[in-house]
Amino acid sequence: MSAQKLIFLYSDSTFTPWKENIFGSTIATFLKATPENYYPYVTHFVGFTTEFADFLKQFDMVFNVCYGFGEAGQADIARWLDSHAIKHTASTYDIQILAKDKMNLPQICEEIDVKTPPIIQLGDVATLEYERYIVKHRMGSLHLNMLVFDASEIPYQELLEKENYIIQPYITGREFTVGVIPNENGTDYMALTPLEIRPDDDREVYIAGQSYGVTEKILNPDIEESIKREIMHKVLTLHKTMKIKGMSRTDIRIHNGEIYVLDINTMPNLDARSFLPSIAQNEGVDLKELFRRILLVTQIAYNQPIEFEMA
Repeated sequence: MSAQKLIFLYSDSTFTPWKENIFGSTIATFLKATPENYYPYVTHFVGFTTEFADFLKQFDMVFNVCYGFGEAGQADIARWLDSHAIKHTASTYDIQILAKDKMNLPQICEEIDVKTPPIIQLGDVATLEYERYIVKHRMGSLHLNMLVFDASEIPYQELLEKENYIIQPYITGREFTVGVIPNENGTDYMALTPLEIRPDDDREVYIAGQSYGVTEKILNPDIEESIKREIMHKVLTLHKTMKIKGMSRTDIRIHNGEIYVLDINTMPNLDARSFLPSIAQNEGVDLKELFRRILLVTQIAYNQPIEFEMA
């Protein structure tokens, strides 16, 4: 059987709305990790044109690692690809927006009996008993442009100047991120062992990355087996309920023994410095095997859409 033509579609970090981790060096790594039954090509996203769509249609599959272009986000890229019937590896526009809009998360979690911090109206902040709050961009990255404040010092003026943000209680406790990828034969999905995001000191307020201080990635964290399995089960159920395609990564915190979902990412970064490749590699799934599984489950979905059993 001849190799299928696979093209990696991307935009360099500087072109993406949230400055995602994707560069020329990232794409070079992707090319080396291409499964043997595919012949790889690469293209930078150049615009929403019919000519570019016709170019992409020449390939058997588009590996979609385009996290946006200018003002357009990754969901807009997926919608454009779908509108031109171009086969690609990412979730549809509707699914990506469902996950991206944090206003949707409470209802989604309630339907599957999973906890998530409630969304608080600004006028109610002073009347509630929470000690601390976090302000997030409603549609943006969980780890960027955050604001944490104490209930005793509400920054009303700063909050009134913000647009399209949400307010939630700040959940203290241990934070983990959990990847979901296809299983070996592409017939189902599996949750990977949680990676812990830990502050480099004993502070209560921290956010993954460098915001509010340095954090560390801890593979194989010390956590009770029953709690670990419950985290993985809840995250896998969330992935399947939302019908996310290919892969996802979900951030959670444990507070007073309860698991709270913070955010769902339907297109996790695949740069070597990012979370998902590290988590998968830790379980023996290198980038080439991860790509093989994503491509396999995508081919199955396009050839014969299937319903996966709930976790």
